[in-house]
Amino acid sequence: MKVKIEINCDNAAFDESVSAEVARILRDLADTIPLSDLNVPFDRSLRLRDHNGNVVGEMKVIGKREV
Repeated sequence: MKVKIEINCDNAAFDESVSAEVARILRDLADTIPLSDLNVPFDRSLRLRDHNGNVVGEMKVIGKREV
């Protein structure tokens, strides 16, 4: 299983501070992950949103966990 996170930082939400907005998005993602079942046997993704509510990326879970 692989986890891939991609964030597009080319919109206004990142103008003041790219690092602060990326950190906010990752904190939000960290709060969301425990609510998601990432061990399902098919590919999954979670949308990532900036503070304006725009979709700016995704976290993809590829494959299934090998035990």
